[in-house]
Parts: sequence; structure tokens; C-alpha cells
Amino acid sequence: MLSDMLASITHRLTRLEDQARGWIIGGVRILAGLLWLANIHWKVPTAFGEDTKGGLYKYSASVLRHSPFAPFRWVTEHIILPNFQLFGWITLLSEIAFATLLLIGYRTKLVALGAALMTVPIMLSVLYYDNADEWSWSYLLMIGVHLLLIASDAGGHLGLDGLLRRDRSAAVGGLRVFGVVATIVGLLGLFVARSVDFASSKAALLGSDAGFVGDDGKLVRRWELKFLWFNPLWALLTIVCGVLLILGARKAQLALAGAGGFAAIAVVALLTKTFDYVRDDGAVQKVATGSNVACWAGLAIAGALLARRSMTASAPAAA
Repeated sequence: MLSDMLASITHRLTRLEDQARGWIIGGVRILAGLLWLANIHWKVPTAFGEDTKGGLYKYSASVLRHSPFAPFRWVTEHIILPNFQLFGWITLLSEIAFATLLLIGYRTKLVALGAALMTVPIMLSVLYYDNADEWSWSYLLMIGVHLLLIASDAGGHLGLDGLLRRDRSAAVGGLRVFGVVATIVGLLGLFVARSVDFASSKAALLGSDAGFVGDDGKLVRRWELKFLWFNPLWALLTIVCGVLLILGARKAQLALAGAGGFAAIAVVALLTKTFDYVRDDGAVQKVATGSNVACWAGLAIAGALLARRSMTASAPAAA
């Protein structure tokens, strides 16, 4: 009797451990996606800081002054800086892709490998920046996290890679989850943008850039979770397309319509290039639209793939 009870407890603990492992692995992948998402906004096209000697340009240019790694200095001097706008677009689009695909957990192994490789030139560019205020271990840990995502099949947990390997019911459930997430994001966006004109170029931040004023009177940013920007129009469109994904769990055509809507606003945001971010102190700061592009593109990809999967037979998908 006692042995049966112990065996039952052990079995339940093992199941809980397996479930917790999946949530942790998937959660770390999402966290990595948010890391990329929160750092897209300051890669501002089309000059990417070259005109003001700030932004992305200042970190790249500092390589010539301080980096001890001669091959990277040569590449920066002869390839990157002479073609800086092209380099800026490659950087922006790459980081949009990393954020998009890590958040939804699609093609995770390949994306995580690309993100780990991308972290190396980022580390070499910023570690020797003039202010010397970057923590080198953060980039080594960033590389390590992405390598662990590869080793742990992170897209199979809370991600599309896992959902698309399962049967139709998993895809239907996934549509509901992504639809609910999109609707909640849109509602939060509507709340933060309530004081912004309905369809203007000005946008409010869904996130945080809290800080403090130092003794010299300068504002020091310490909590920069700059995820998404909204005006009321973008927020309402996000809600509408999110609701379509939820309804698409019953009728796949509605999910395809929602995915198409997300794809359309992602393209419009990419072509728009920048938002005018209205900060809490009233100042207006120009930021890239890349974070929103990543969010809406991810929802478009997830909605389209899950809708297509939900229209297939109930048999598990081929690996």
C-alpha cells in the first residue's frame, strides 16, 4: 500500500517537473525574444544615427578608436562605415526577424543560432565604446542563452514548432492563445495611447523607460523595457485582428483574415519607418517602428500557419 502511494506521488512529481521544464524553456525563449524586441527602437532609419553621430553609428564608429581586435577594425573601417545605411538596414531587419521568430517559437534552432552569431559583432562594437559602461558578461550570457535554446528544442515548448508537430486540436488551441495575447496587447495599447491623437504619427509607449535625475540634473535611464508603440488606431486594429484569430478557432477563414490584417499593418509600419514617441515629460523622441513590425509579423505568421494546420486532418503533422 505504502509503495503504491509513493509510486503515485513520484509519478505526479515527475509530471509536474516535466510541465515546469517546458514552461521554463519556453519562457526563456520568449524572454530572449523580448530582449531583441526591446532593443530595436533605437536603430532609427534611414540614417541610423550617421547624421547626428549618435544611435547605431556611434557604437560602430567607436570600434576604430578603441577595439583591440584588428580584423574587426578593418571590416568596420572598409566595409561597414562606407556602407553604413545598408549595414543599418541589415541590422534592423535581422533583429526584427530574431524578435519575431523567437517570440512565437518558429524555426527556433536556426533563429537562435543566427542570434548567437549576431551577438558577437554587437559585443565587439559596444564593449569598447567611449563611455565604457557595458558589462561584457551580459553578451557572453546572451550567446549562452541562445545556444541553450538550440540544445533544448525551445520552440517545442509554448511555441509554433511544437504546435505544428501536433494534431489539429493543438493548432485550434494555439489560435485562441495567440488571439487572446493579441487582444490583450491591443487593449493595453489603447490604454497607454488614450491621450494620443487617433491616427497621428505620435505614439505612446507600451513598456517603461523609468529612471532618475542625478545630482547634475541629467536624467539617467535604468529601466528600459521599450516594447511597443501605439496610437489608438494601431491599438484598435490589433484588437480586431486578435478577435479574428480567436474566432478563427471555429472557422479558419477568419483566422486567415486576422493573419492577413496583422501582415498588412506590419508592412505599413515597416514602410512608415518611425514613430514620434511622446514621453512622460512631454518630449517627443523619434523611434523606429521595428518593434511593432516584429510583433505584428509574428502574429501574422502564427495565425496563418495555425489556420492552415487547423484545416488539415486530425492526424499529427509530419516531422
